[in-house]
Amino acid sequence: MSTAGLINRYVWFVTTIYNRGPISLEDIQHRFESHFGRGEELSERQFHRYTDAVEELFDIEIKYSRTQRGYVVADREGIDNMGMRKWLLQTFSVNGMLHESQELKNRILLEDVPSGQQHLTTIVDTMREGVALSMTYHSFHREEPSTFEVEPYCVKLFEQRWYMLGKSEGYDELRLYALDRIKALEPTERKFKLPKKFDATKFFEDYYGIIIDDNEFVVGPVALKVDSWQSKYLRTLPLHHTQVEVERTDKYSIFEYRLCPSFDFRQKILSLGATTEVLAPATLIAKVCEEGIAEHAQPNEEYKFKVYKK
Repeated sequence: MSTAGLINRYVWFVTTIYNRGPISLEDIQHRFESHFGRGEELSERQFHRYTDAVEELFDIEIKYSRTQRGYVVADREGIDNMGMRKWLLQTFSVNGMLHESQELKNRILLEDVPSGQQHLTTIVDTMREGVALSMTYHSFHREEPSTFEVEPYCVKLFEQRWYMLGKSEGYDELRLYALDRIKALEPTERKFKLPKKFDATKFFEDYYGIIIDDNEFVVGPVALKVDSWQSKYLRTLPLHHTQVEVERTDKYSIFEYRLCPSFDFRQKILSLGATTEVLAPATLIAKVCEEGIAEHAQPNEEYKFKVYKK
């Protein structure tokens, strides 16, 4: 069996237990045969080989729970909070599903991520090795590309674009670079050490997306009033990890956040149109009105935050 086919089986194996656990060995074997076709059997010996492979590939432990009388994914809560492992599982799972559904390829439409393929592997490799990169980059703010060295700290996917956060020569602060604007990229021989206190998740936790250098606003509470229909979408896909629904009526809901309302967050608000109104702070209301929609109301100084305080 090909490596890709075997990985697809590992992904099916772990996602089945993740989604359906606690599950018995007999049930797993039955589902395995139903999924992969008659004549395909998962022996007990193969089962244990699969559990070992899943732990090695995904750092996910599968164990038998005596209290629940079935196999479960250990530390399920930890996986849900570990974005990388969960993203890998979801990505491999979707890839496997698409591979097995070639007859439906014209009926499964995906979004293109044009910047991810060409340079991502090189960046990840140099991050692992702690090596600086020589990069030729063409910023939208410059007429000509420039070449310089950058130390890659992390990568982030946001709205179909991959970005690299790194420290560049000539700058004290960390800077973001979109991979689709890189013209050339190659490792250097210069080693660098990632600061021990650097945490990529914490670095971005106060922002909506990738804009982190907005000088007009600081981190603080934000309140949005959203109509009842749009609120359904925000409940299932929150705008930010700090989102809390503090009020719900038949006509609207109020959501509170704690973040820096930088340009990309404001653009998101504007994209929601008349369904969404900024209640506070007044400075954000004025800025959103200035940038796009005057119907975002007059400053509401009477709004009192229920969860987040100034």
